[in-house]
Amino acid sequence: MPKYDLKHIEARIEATLLEKGPRLGKELAEDMRDVPQLALWQACYQSRKLHVSHFASYYLRFDIRREDQVRLSPSILRDFLSFTLFGLPGQRDKMIERQGTLSNMHREISREKLSVAQSVMKQVFVTLGREIRSQLCAFIAGDLAYYLAHNEPREHMATGEMVKGSDIDIIIILSEALPEEVQERIDTEMTALKNYYMRHPEYRHEIDFICKRKSVMERQFQYTDIHDKIASKIAYESMFLGGSLTLYMEVRDAMVRTGVDHLIEADFEHALKDRKHAMHRLLEVRGDAIDDEIRSLFYFSQERVEFS
Repeated sequence: MPKYDLKHIEARIEATLLEKGPRLGKELAEDMRDVPQLALWQACYQSRKLHVSHFASYYLRFDIRREDQVRLSPSILRDFLSFTLFGLPGQRDKMIERQGTLSNMHREISREKLSVAQSVMKQVFVTLGREIRSQLCAFIAGDLAYYLAHNEPREHMATGEMVKGSDIDIIIILSEALPEEVQERIDTEMTALKNYYMRHPEYRHEIDFICKRKSVMERQFQYTDIHDKIASKIAYESMFLGGSLTLYMEVRDAMVRTGVDHLIEADFEHALKDRKHAMHRLLEVRGDAIDDEIRSLFYFSQERVEFS
């Protein structure tokens, strides 16, 4: 990437905001397609004139392609594009109004996807007896748990299908008393529903799910390897979806009893410090010095296809 005149880019940003009012990062990127996203981000954050308003909630993420490094989600780039609003002095009221509208939009998208998740679990639960339902629970995690879901079209890595934005992560916990056939049955039904909701043109939602025993979940609270950490983090940020609330609360209580909640919170603090360091480094990098290491600070390795 060649060097760019950030002052010139800043002047173009100001002219755009003056004409169109407060803009999201992705809207500025669409307005200035000739400007690389990193240069645009630098111009926005080096400016002393622009007003900046963030409306994301941040949560922990493990970047498995960077030696399981702890990161904050959304990534710096996703945060800039989707959850950061820029305006000029004198546009404060417009920024407040626009931010409220955008926050409500993400909340409505999240509610729509939560409704899909509830519909999926209802279809599974209806085939099970009350006794079985009382011995399992389902919860949801990821963007939906923080009401940050989006519907930006993206390609599903495994199939090449185009799907609508944030995936729907469902975790199903079974008590030890349930026979193995129940877990196999749930896996089969969830796989069929996953395929249906991804390919049906009315939905195009990606549903990821895992079905596991309560004992497995509690063993993962030892927080030893990356698989344990991801599973624990998902349970930590989870939102109850259906089934036995008592069983779900037992899982939550186990997190406190094992102390894994404190380990996750410590990792979050570490990720927060790394985010601040990464932002300082990105602000200082020259346009002709961009390499894979710098790009990895800007967005997650899993996002490279989406942002390339």
